[in-house]
Amino acid sequence: DFSDRKQAEAFYKKNKQSGIGVCMENVSYAYHTGKKVLTDVDFWAEPGQLTGLVGASGGGKTTMLRLLLSLLEPQQGTMKLYADGSNSEQALPLSPATRQLYAYVPQGSAMFSGTIADNMRSVKPDATDKEIIDCLKKACAWEFIGQLPDTIYEKIGERGNNFSEGQAQRLSIARALLKNAPVLLFDEAT
Repeated sequence: DFSDRKQAEAFYKKNKQSGIGVCMENVSYAYHTGKKVLTDVDFWAEPGQLTGLVGASGGGKTTMLRLLLSLLEPQQGTMKLYADGSNSEQALPLSPATRQLYAYVPQGSAMFSGTIADNMRSVKPDATDKEIIDCLKKACAWEFIGQLPDTIYEKIGERGNNFSEGQAQRLSIARALLKNAPVLLFDEAT
């Protein structure tokens, strides 16, 4: 919904300086088969905090990320974004409109054919070459991109098949950094 998207943009602009956190309270989720994945989960990620979810395969880590991205809806509980130091009245419920406030790095490569610059600019069309290179450096990807004949204008294949899985992951991380979203979500990004 367009109005929800505007509300999410306004929330971000208002709280950009103080920082934005994520909260899940009493969240439960079960797949359509009836298999319970999460039961009464409380989760807080404070603004500026680095939080890791650790657990066995099938334990619900990716499901939590999908809930945070509003790709799934919980059967119970509330999920919201909040500003640092704010009360609950200043919180924004998670919805598909709040996805724009995330930069998400999925498991595996999420690159498409074109140039490295094309892939990077998919999240920020007006990004300068310098901004792209700065993000590649932060993600430790410039080490191998800087060695390529055409650097950021090097053509890459679908799913980044010119690169190792680790290199493609670093490119995905650089792209997430370029988006400059208040919340970064990494699924199995080591």
